Amino acid sequence: MMLDRMGLSKKNNWLDEQKRVFIYYTVDEIIEKMGCCKQKTVKLLKELKEIGLIECERIGLTKPNRIYVKTYY
Repeated sequence: MMLDRMGLSKKNNWLDEQKRVFIYYTVDEIIEKMGCCKQKTVKLLKELKEIGLIECERIGLTKPNRIYVKTYY
């Protein structure tokens, strides 16, 4: 899901100051797409961060976090 959204972000030229592509994906959007509860969604995001597959940057109190999806070859 996140990789698909990364493709759209790249196509739309969503780049940060360091020219890195990012996505916005709220917890509520992930819950809706995956059909799981908030607790499970937060746990999955935490696991993705811990193993280094994503990096999150907090933008503001009412704004969604920027998510950087790492690519490994």
